[in-house]
Amino acid sequence: MNPDNSRRGLLVLGAAAVGAPTLLFPPAGAQSAQTLRIGHVLAPSHQFHQGLELAAKKLAEDTGGRLKLQVFPSSQLGTERDMNIAIRTGAVDMLLASPGGASVHLKELAVLEAPYLFRDNAHWQAVVNGPIGEEWKKKIQATSKVHIVGWFHRGTRHVISKAKPYETIQAMARQKIRVADLPPYPQVFRAFGAVPTPIAFAEMYSALQSGIVDGADVPLDTIASQKLHEVSKYVNLIAWSFAAPGPILMSDAAFSQAGADGQKALQAAIAAGSDFVTNAFTAGDEAAKKHLVANGMVLNTPTDLPAWRAAAEKAIPELSATWGGDMAVYQRIRAYGA
Repeated sequence: MNPDNSRRGLLVLGAAAVGAPTLLFPPAGAQSAQTLRIGHVLAPSHQFHQGLELAAKKLAEDTGGRLKLQVFPSSQLGTERDMNIAIRTGAVDMLLASPGGASVHLKELAVLEAPYLFRDNAHWQAVVNGPIGEEWKKKIQATSKVHIVGWFHRGTRHVISKAKPYETIQAMARQKIRVADLPPYPQVFRAFGAVPTPIAFAEMYSALQSGIVDGADVPLDTIASQKLHEVSKYVNLIAWSFAAPGPILMSDAAFSQAGADGQKALQAAIAAGSDFVTNAFTAGDEAAKKHLVANGMVLNTPTDLPAWRAAAEKAIPELSATWGGDMAVYQRIRAYGA
């Protein structure tokens, strides 16, 4: 996960979004029930939580209540790092991870957070749901006994600032920017000329408030859901990361217990939640901007966006080590479907 995800709405879930249930199981009671606990680091108001709650509703309906999904927001099951450790022992059934966090199980996943990687929603969906994604599913299961059961869009990442707008990349020089303590965040912002400052997601508000940092790397929705408009002034629209799809991981024990029908029902439910999240991010960006302006923030689009892209490219050789040093996979993803 965003690691923060991020990236961070709030649309009301409706039964119409789920569709009519198709029962894949006998009536409740004919088989032993299973409740899957899934954790994430965002607030209950975030699209991630809403998408997972929608998935939970669909799963319960489609399985006649035999299989249930219980969603734990706001790091209730631990930090993302904690949950990534716990899922390998079965102490956590499922988590919504960031690519960087999930790379502890499979290095190649870290490539999904490379700067300026995806063109649009069709591009990232084709990558993770196509041959490349299928390769990753097989590899992570074989190497770590962890299963990928779906993917969630994680927003478009920009940078907020307190004292001044970053009208050019030169304005970012020596600015202390809060980033997640995972690649590619420090590397990308170092390439931008900033001083990347790793601080826990839960401490981002206080770090901005106290002046420990000058700004922070965030998606638009996170600004509102974490009330960061109260402690920052400018939204600098650099869009250095788009979608960076995060895998939904499942422990081997929970996956096996669900059985083939349960696995199929779960993946269908997660897919419905994923569509909801993608649509919420896509439709919500303009609404989010209006909301932030109404709450006193100033939107700033730098005049030299090609310079930001060129600077980010300089981080790729260093970042490639995080996904195993394979530059070919980066080029394969960038060119996929073009």
